[in-house]
Amino acid sequence: MHKYFLVILFLVAPALSMAQGYGSDRSKTWDFSIGGIYQLENSAQGQGGSSLEVDNAYGLGFNLGYNITSHFNVNFDFEFLRPDYKATVVEEAFPPDGNPGTTETIRHEMQQFNGRLKATYYFLDGPFVPYIEAGIGWTWLDSNVANGPPQNFCWWHPWYGYICDSFVDTFDETEASYGGAVGMRFELANRSFIKASYNLWELDTSSERAAPQLESFRIEYGWRF
Repeated sequence: MHKYFLVILFLVAPALSMAQGYGSDRSKTWDFSIGGIYQLENSAQGQGGSSLEVDNAYGLGFNLGYNITSHFNVNFDFEFLRPDYKATVVEEAFPPDGNPGTTETIRHEMQQFNGRLKATYYFLDGPFVPYIEAGIGWTWLDSNVANGPPQNFCWWHPWYGYICDSFVDTFDETEASYGGAVGMRFELANRSFIKASYNLWELDTSSERAAPQLESFRIEYGWRF
């Protein structure tokens, strides 16, 4: 949501007022940043006419990296989003009984988590630095659509006695992903920095399933230590 970007702006404003282009030598230091994400809408076609349309969405990201040199950084990235989607599911077009397949449309909100290992290359040593990065990772998608009836379970609590509850399993997938980004980094006072980037990631799925690209813009505010 927009609140993520408001938080980033709130953190950035004081540092901007004291910007000095601090510390062109980033070598042998750690970076930690918090990012606001705007993921663009996308669509993909699956087998037999099935399709997936994912709306644009705001999310939150965290990054922890180590600057091996002033130009080269390795980092771990984590993103959390909840985009709306529309899935069109086409059953088997020519099933054994000879009847034509049916089509079902699902509109819902999914949960999305991206975990990535990335390498970043900074082209310059100064305070205003363009960079590129590439990496591999995984993406977990939960449709929030029930995959069967509720499952009931009970246990004994030492204070409250016998307690029963239930949960619903949902359709979810974990896919490998690969991609990268291009962006700019601006060093600020007090060992802080701002990064802005355009990101594009591909999901490595089988040819039978619809797999949209993950295309997003990201603004980060971070600290070097």
